[in-house]
Amino acid sequence: MYAAAFVLAGAVTARAEDRIECAGLFGRDTSHAALVKAYGETNVVYKKIDAPQGSTGMATVVFERLRNRKLTIEWFDEKNLARPIYISIEGPKWVGPLGIRLGTPIDEVEKQNGKPFRLNGFGWDLGGSARFGKDDGKLGTVPGGCHFGLTFEPTAEGLPLGGKYRVLNGNKDLRSDLLLLREVKPAVVEILIIYSDNH
Repeated sequence: MYAAAFVLAGAVTARAEDRIECAGLFGRDTSHAALVKAYGETNVVYKKIDAPQGSTGMATVVFERLRNRKLTIEWFDEKNLARPIYISIEGPKWVGPLGIRLGTPIDEVEKQNGKPFRLNGFGWDLGGSARFGKDDGKLGTVPGGCHFGLTFEPTAEGLPLGGKYRVLNGNKDLRSDLLLLREVKPAVVEILIIYSDNH
């Protein structure tokens, strides 16, 4: 079983880099059926998933068994499994708009965004999350009518956060250019492509 999984993962890794834009297969009008057509029935499932704050929901999961390519999509039209509310990029092989991918450090995200942005403090269900509106830089004006949401986690040694870094924890706003924040080296651990018009 492990050998088969290794061969399958290797075959996927050998493909050209996957890019997700807010158009076409990942646009506002895409569907579960379109993803099945693109990736095959064995790689696209509709199932119950865990949601923030202990809740659950139903979503399409693409490449569930391949950690480097996993995607999760929740649908506005639950009957026809169409019109995504969000697409969650959970595998590092995918490249999102403006070239951002899992593992991108916060200073590079700020550079691509063109200005500092705000994110939640760490250590709770919505810890490290940042949302970008039209006034929050380039990530708030991505072509295709979508919005960006990113989740960051510290990558510096010596975690969990303690001592002087305790102020970075909890339900509070932090600026991406805060020097103390930069010291814990936050990096992207989840990318959300959000279609507000489909809510």
